[in-house]
Amino acid sequence: MNKTSTTLFLNPGSKSKKGQRNWPCFRSAGFQEIISQNAEDLTAQVEKSVCETAVAVGGDGTINLVINGILRSQTPKKLGVLYSGTSPDFCRFHQISVEPSLALQQLLNGTPYTIDICQITYANATTCYFASSCNIGLGAEIARTSNQVRRYLGDFCGTLLAALKAFVCVKAFSATLTIDGQTKSFARLRHMAVLKNKFIASGLYLNVPARPDDGLLHVVVLPRLSLRELFRLYKGKIPSGAQVFTCKEVRVCTTPVQPTEFDGDPQPASDVHITCLHKRLEVIK
Repeated sequence: MNKTSTTLFLNPGSKSKKGQRNWPCFRSAGFQEIISQNAEDLTAQVEKSVCETAVAVGGDGTINLVINGILRSQTPKKLGVLYSGTSPDFCRFHQISVEPSLALQQLLNGTPYTIDICQITYANATTCYFASSCNIGLGAEIARTSNQVRRYLGDFCGTLLAALKAFVCVKAFSATLTIDGQTKSFARLRHMAVLKNKFIASGLYLNVPARPDDGLLHVVVLPRLSLRELFRLYKGKIPSGAQVFTCKEVRVCTTPVQPTEFDGDPQPASDVHITCLHKRLEVIK
């Protein structure tokens, strides 16, 4: 790896600022670095950078911001990851170490491989990108609450508490899905997920046959979800009554309009169009 063409993009807020404990290890490699001030700042800095490899130093949220900066940039860039955050879903799926010294060695000695990225477009024409999952309904509320409490309770307990709260509070909704051009309607849903990998949120996952470069999405629709099945999501069990569709793109319209979430952070409430961009991003592994 050419260190002079590699830049670390550090998020000081990752893991409620505890992620900064890993910075000395990462800085020992002598890379250039840029410290962000906020989410918009981080994405804009990556977009404007002329580096060849943009390294996300943080968790899933930071990785997502760096990916958005890369895909909006006029200068081609590879993605590197030095995990230093709360949620490790991207690293789990792509087998990138979350141990600081091992992650650094993996970055220094790794080679690029190409993965799919998801493009999500909202009703107001705003376009973003995500690499792991988009949740609508129950999952969006879990993300909102867990981001508030995980700093106090930790990843597992914080996500579990958020899941229990969402299970009680989130109301059923209806949805119309257009899956690769075919329209399907659903009533009284609790949750739906559009997955590029298996993970819904920290510790929660669905055992779908996702691969990083197959050009496909997995759309999971949950018309009902018992408390027992909610706990089984920690073992990847697909709940009874769930329907799973494999596709390249999906349009989602909900009534009432539901909030969305992708890669760990709540997003605007809106109908969405999600497309899988086949082998769109190079990642150092």
